[in-house]
Amino acid sequence: MQAIAQPYQISSNNQEVTIKLNRSLIEQDKLEQFLDYLFIKSIQQKSQLSEEMANELINEIDNAIWEKQKGLFE
Repeated sequence: MQAIAQPYQISSNNQEVTIKLNRSLIEQDKLEQFLDYLFIKSIQQKSQLSEEMANELINEIDNAIWEKQKGLFE
């Protein structure tokens, strides 16, 4: 009887987490997207930025971009 390979293994120490995945589990580009998502979530958790402050920042960026680009539409 043949043993079924585990789809993943996780190990950790004080500094890092190591994840080994069976190559057939996920395509590499999808894995990279998932890791980017985890990275962004970790930044969000550490952020002191409130939702209101984030919305203000978004509006400032939108306005700055519009000011630079509006000549293209006039």
